Order: sequence, then structure tokens, then C-alpha cells
Amino acid sequence: MLPQGMEHFFRHESGRIVSILAGIFGMRNLQLAEDVVQEALMAAFSQWTYGPIPDNPSAWVMTVAKRKALNHLKREKLTEKYAWELGPEGLAPGIIEQSFQEDQVEDSVLRMMFVCCHPDLPPEARLVLTLKIICGFSVQEIASALLSNESAIEKRLSRSKQEFRDRHLPMEIPEGASLENRLRSVHLCIYLLFNEGYNSSHPDFLIRKDLCMEAMRLCKMLLHRFPSNRPGFALMALMCFHAARFESRIDDHGALILFANQDRSKWNADLIRAGHYHLSEAAGGDQLTEYHLEAAIAAEHCTAKDFASTRWAEIDRYYEVLGEMKDNPVIELNRAVILSQTQGPLVAIKKLDALKEHPKLKGYYLLHATLGELYSQVGETGKAKEHFLAAIGMTSSKAEVSFLRGKLGAG
Repeated sequence: MLPQGMEHFFRHESGRIVSILAGIFGMRNLQLAEDVVQEALMAAFSQWTYGPIPDNPSAWVMTVAKRKALNHLKREKLTEKYAWELGPEGLAPGIIEQSFQEDQVEDSVLRMMFVCCHPDLPPEARLVLTLKIICGFSVQEIASALLSNESAIEKRLSRSKQEFRDRHLPMEIPEGASLENRLRSVHLCIYLLFNEGYNSSHPDFLIRKDLCMEAMRLCKMLLHRFPSNRPGFALMALMCFHAARFESRIDDHGALILFANQDRSKWNADLIRAGHYHLSEAAGGDQLTEYHLEAAIAAEHCTAKDFASTRWAEIDRYYEVLGEMKDNPVIELNRAVILSQTQGPLVAIKKLDALKEHPKLKGYYLLHATLGELYSQVGETGKAKEHFLAAIGMTSSKAEVSFLRGKLGAG
């Protein structure tokens, strides 16, 4: 049996090798690149399940993928078809060998990230491609992250790959104003990746740390290449602050722990310091993004010595500005939770009742879970039960269902 963590390894290697092969085959032949990688990873899975795992599994997979890529080219005699991607030297073995060198891999991934967020592609396609190709998301995970369905995601992927076949979109890192526009799309993809890990849609895992770490790795890669990327620093700060609380969110039995009840001694002090560092780096320049505001909110939570000492009014001010910047009902839901601390649960309930009919919140379990908690606080156990039951029907997470059933039992 493969050890725990191999899923992350396969996800990581998939993004790296597809990026390399797409640079060789061209984005119009993306499906071929994905097929070659799938063959290499299946070979690894088959051999490592019943035999020893090599000392350097990444190098093993890279070697197999490189050999399979060369075999495809020789067997199908497609060299001329791809030559325009690499210039006059075409697909000489030396060029292919160079593409697989470690110092070229990061550049390939960055170029893939930017081509997936090309402005000629629809915004939703950019997100789906980045999450699928770079981050190794399954179609199901992408559908969950984007509040869509698997059929719609499959169609987006198919249409996007057709775009790559019809156009010669260059795998390059843009410059000037186009770089800033493309970075915004890349930042959003990383943000969604982290959120899927932090609040996983997987029924068995409330947190998927591998996805969060992958998002942080990609953001670190961007900051290494673009050290003046202030929104990127803010995004990294936000992820550091959230990741610092991993160990306090779930108890020893896998049950969810409310933020107010978390053991702050379990918070990762190194990650909190890293969060403050990145937030200070984000402060340079004249850009204020949603990542700056969300990181500032997370910093307030991580800085307070205990729940009662939290500067709720300051957090509410950040949410107010965030709501003006970004039209999202979840922001209003979060702000209602803050209002319950500053003005009491009845004020928060009134605000949330007004949000229940919002189309984007229909079926959103956290709205009902929050209302259940607030009604419990004011002693209306019947309404609390009603909302807890509604929330149970809207989540597949076993940890969340267990937590909500505990609330029903307590009532």
C-alpha cells in the first residue's frame, strides 16, 4: 500500500510534468501532455503499490514521463507538428532533456499558470484550467470550489482545450499591464485552492492540508519571481494565518471545534510570524485588495490573546470595506457573526434572515448552522433545531454533520 501523502505527490508531479510537456508539445496538444503524464503516474502507482518506492520518486516519474514523451513523438512522427513551439532546433533530444532539468521546471509551471489565465479565455475557463492542470484538482473538487456541477466543469475544460487547439497561445510570462491582469486571475485560483483545502468538500476530511500547502507553494513561487507583488504577499499572509490554526480546528476524534473554543496554545507561532511578515510586505504601494482586508481580519484573530479580547469593532470595519469592494453575500454572513459579538445575537439574526433568500446562499449550510447557533444563544431551541437540521442536509462532511448533531443533542 502506498504511504499517506502520495496523493499530494501525484498531484504535485502532475502539474509539473504537464507544464513541461505542454511547453514541448504546445498548448494545442494539451490533452496529449495530460495523457503522457497519466501513463507515467499510473506506472508509478502500479509499481510502487507492490514494490519498493524509489529513493527519488520525483526523478523516477520525470524519467518515465520523458521516455514516454519521446516514444509518442517517434511512434506518431509528430515532430514537425510541434516544432513551431521550440523554434529552429525543433524537438531535438537535447531540447527535451533541457526542458526536464530542475532549474527549468519552475519556469515551466509559471508559464503554464499564466497561459491558463490568458485574457483570451473566459474568466471561468481560466479558473478551471489552473485548478485542473496546475493544481491537479479533480473535476468534482473544481465543481465544489466554484459552486458548479461536474457536467458544467467538463464542458468548460473541453471548450478551453478546443481554444488551445484553435489558437497558438504562447506559453510565456507576460509583462507590463498584462502581467498585473494575469496575476489577478492566478491569485484567485490560488485562493480557491487554499479554501478547498481549508474547508474541504471531501466528506471524510474537514481539512486537506496537502491542498493548502500546494496553494502556499504556488504563491511562494510567484513571490520569488515577482518580489514587488503586493497582493501576492497579502494572499500569502492570509494563508499563513489560517494555516497556523490547523491543529486547533479538529479534536482527537475528528470533531469540529468552534473558533471560540479553540486551544490557542496549539496555534503555530512560526506561521503567525510569517503571516505578519508577509502582511507588512503587502503594505507597500497603493494597492488595497480583498486579500489585504481578509489577511488583516485573520491577523486580528491571531493577535488577540483570547476570544474575548478580539477587537471586533476593528474586524467589522474591515468587513465593511470588504463588502464595498466585493459583492459577495458570504461577506455579509461573516459580518453578521461579528455583529453578534458587538451588538448581540438578535441583531445578527435579523441580518441573516434577510440573507436567507439570496440565490447564492440557498443550500449554503453555514448560513443555517450560524442561525442555529444564534437562536440557541437567545433560547429559541425550536428555531435552532430547525436550522441545525437544515444545515445537516446541506453538507456531506462527516465532521460537520457530527458537530451539528451534537448541537441538536445539546438542545
